[in-house]
Amino acid sequence: MQRYTVVNTHTSNYPDPIILQKGEEVWYGREDTEFPNWIFCKSVSSSKEGWVPKQILTTPDGRDIAKVTEDYSAHELTVAQGEILWGLKHLNDWTYCKTENNEYGWIPTFCLSDIQKSG
Repeated sequence: MQRYTVVNTHTSNYPDPIILQKGEEVWYGREDTEFPNWIFCKSVSSSKEGWVPKQILTTPDGRDIAKVTEDYSAHELTVAQGEILWGLKHLNDWTYCKTENNEYGWIPTFCLSDIQKSG
């Protein structure tokens, strides 16, 4: 796990994130222009909407429905400059992190700076 310092404050834009289980179906929507490979999807079962990484979606069928290939939460962290986070996964210019309070969520990678290990 890589440790990071938050260098740019980030506020979550989606307080009620889409949460999906492996095999769940979603309507495959538009691709983000700022962060390529993020697809705006809507859950077929819950109707919740949110950004999903293209890498965990199957190719949409003729009805624009895709399946999720792994469990996923679109939860974004709200963090302040100076906070310490642990990075767990990098995907499409975002990093999935854990806070010191054991909250898990996504943050844009440009908001983070590596903490170098000494020795």
